[in-house]
Amino acid sequence: MSASERALRGVLLRQAVLVGLLSILFVLQLIWRQEREGSWYVLLVLASLYITLGPLQIIGDLRALSGWRRLPVMPGEILLWGTLAQLISPTGGAFQGTFALSTTRLRYRPRLVGRLRGATDQEWLLNQLGAVRVTPVDGRRKYRGGRWVELDVVGGTSITILNAEQHLVADDLFEALRSARAVHGVDSVAVQIAPRPRGNDLSQ
Repeated sequence: MSASERALRGVLLRQAVLVGLLSILFVLQLIWRQEREGSWYVLLVLASLYITLGPLQIIGDLRALSGWRRLPVMPGEILLWGTLAQLISPTGGAFQGTFALSTTRLRYRPRLVGRLRGATDQEWLLNQLGAVRVTPVDGRRKYRGGRWVELDVVGGTSITILNAEQHLVADDLFEALRSARAVHGVDSVAVQIAPRPRGNDLSQ
């Protein structure tokens, strides 16, 4: 398990604990008020729905976080790394999905909500992928996380990725790309990956 996956899993587990504690406190308050002030059944039903749907969403996120390992592969292809993140569209909008890097390609598979919004599967061959960097957020867009992970694409638009652990994702993606090229015994394909700078910010 990569460092970015461990960190993202930790974030989701902390969210699960927080949702559980808030749900318990909310239900106890409703029961207490119902005993003293009358009927609170509507709010109790809403709280029950929240208690049910909140953990289900987190469980779904945890499954999606490791979902890249379940993607089908071609003969001789090896999956190296993956994550759950939002793909930022060049035309605007963010679509959450699974990213998976193998020894031959990088794939993006949107989740159900993204598909309903028009997102589609995408993939880029290894020899199309260039440098990885972390760049400041475009001032015209305000998404959570504060910074983007960008991956250059030869002859195409850069891939912009957003999640809660952008620096770890950039580090892991850099190392996975280097491993993928090592499998083929190639240091540079269409472009050479820029040497990773020192420090936490790959944009420096």
